[in-house]
Amino acid sequence: MAHAASPVPPASSGEITYARVAAIALPVVLSNAMVPLQGAIDTAIIGNLGHASYLAAVALGATVIHFVFAVFNFLQMGVSGLTAQALGASDRRRVMNTLVRAGMIALAIAAMLIVAKLPVRAGAMSLFEGSAEATRLAGRYVDIRLWGAPAELMNYALMGWFAGQGLTRRLFEMQLLASLTNIALNLIFVLGFGWGVDGVALGTVLAAFAGSGLGLWRVRQRAGLVAPPGWHLDWGRIVNAAELAQVMALNRDIMIRTLMLAGGFAWLTRLSSLQGDLVLAANGILLPFFTLSSHALDGFAMAAEAPVGQALGARSRPRLRRAVVVCSLSALALAAAMALTLSGLAGPIIRLFTNVAEVRAVATEHALWAGLLPLISVMAFMLDDVFIGATEGAVMRNAMIVAAAIFAPLGYLMTGAFGNHGLWAALLIWLLLRAGTLALSYPRLEARAQAS
Repeated sequence: MAHAASPVPPASSGEITYARVAAIALPVVLSNAMVPLQGAIDTAIIGNLGHASYLAAVALGATVIHFVFAVFNFLQMGVSGLTAQALGASDRRRVMNTLVRAGMIALAIAAMLIVAKLPVRAGAMSLFEGSAEATRLAGRYVDIRLWGAPAELMNYALMGWFAGQGLTRRLFEMQLLASLTNIALNLIFVLGFGWGVDGVALGTVLAAFAGSGLGLWRVRQRAGLVAPPGWHLDWGRIVNAAELAQVMALNRDIMIRTLMLAGGFAWLTRLSSLQGDLVLAANGILLPFFTLSSHALDGFAMAAEAPVGQALGARSRPRLRRAVVVCSLSALALAAAMALTLSGLAGPIIRLFTNVAEVRAVATEHALWAGLLPLISVMAFMLDDVFIGATEGAVMRNAMIVAAAIFAPLGYLMTGAFGNHGLWAALLIWLLLRAGTLALSYPRLEARAQAS
């Protein structure tokens, strides 16, 4: 371990400034923007084939795959915090071992998903409904997409490793290559070869492998800077029972948190549907306001992961506080700008999404709630990523459990009493509860950073 304390590469250190936070956040914002853009182009390609069942199948299949893979996004979150802390402690060997261990876990999970492809597909698709033809085509889409599990899950690990070092530009590069490859292959497979839904799925799988290939090439370059002299795969450390147990405990807690978050929005959709198709359609237009703001704010939230983890690794309380303050103020400024923009443009956005007068009227009536989402949700996003950088998965899990336990009955009662206005108010309360419960645990992080 003689080399563990050698100076760390420049990407891991430096003064925490607003410019540095913006430089970390912007690639994440751009990377996140590529995801809905890619989805929109895929939809346009398959939607012009003249078969509604094709479009429904891709929508259904993509939802199923997103649900399956999102369960394992703990690979990105956990790796980010562990990498940042190892780098902050100048433990280069642990930086490399963290990625190798995460890659091993990712490939093991991917192998299980492929082996258990039939029950995974059946179980996931049982949560959704569609016509017989759409369901049949969606099943084929899911079967093909599951072959991409090694690349999809490895990408989580790679993105977490780069994010933990503040190298978020690598995330954008990987996503940009994957998106452009996917669009090109879908044009060839669908419009050129006429492979329909199968072509969309295959193009997405190959694009994921292209992204992971670029990521691994970038890892090789980065390893030349971050790996200690003479580093080699130390399987004794990588599969060490104690270290694996710590990693799996963190992964378990983040997975529970993610499932409860998804469950909260499923409950929101359920309460919307109980009010009728008009309300369900209107809320379906307004909730993308939240998706858009969350994608943008996630960049500044992720910008906190690396400096927070590195501050804790270095046992620097002032550096931790500086990271949290600078990242939070940056995110709040963006949230305020987004709230003003979305509120001001709510009418045109709603008219763009639907020409049904009744749906427009309901959506317009509740648009102010959606406009407030960025300001109300920003601290929940920020503190989530602060605790990711700190690898405090249990705190995130417990905060989500408390918030969800209150939101479930509160949403039902407020919807019954005040209709859709009550449901939106309950959503905002849920977001505030998430932030509040996490904030109560923040002093523990400063105490941990102060400990010798």
